[in-house]
Amino acid sequence: MTLSVKEVSELIDMPMSTIRYYDQKGLLPFVVRDKNGYRRFQKEDLFWLELVRCMRSTGMSIDTLRHVALLHMQGPGTLEEREQIFRQQKQRLRDEQKRLDEAIAKIDKKLAMLKEMKRDTAASK
Repeated sequence: MTLSVKEVSELIDMPMSTIRYYDQKGLLPFVVRDKNGYRRFQKEDLFWLELVRCMRSTGMSIDTLRHVALLHMQGPGTLEEREQIFRQQKQRLRDEQKRLDEAIAKIDKKLAMLKEMKRDTAASK
């Protein structure tokens, strides 16, 4: 059984326009078209679309995702390269998380200073 773009859109809560965009950008090379040219998805394709959404939210580029999709189509001989791409993205996220944690710590310090200033101001009245 195959699914239409509309059905996929509803199942994974992704706009149809986004699915079509990803297809136009070459991120869905495995999607087949029926005799009328309509995209037809397999249930297994939903995982990939959700992965694309997740990776895009982490800042992974369309070009990198296209490369991963093409590697996937080439088969298991590309597993090492695909793993390396995801490891690199994971490290980028860890680096970003560290920067965010440092920024949050600075904000917490500033908030504590402001709270103390407020307390001192109220006490001097």
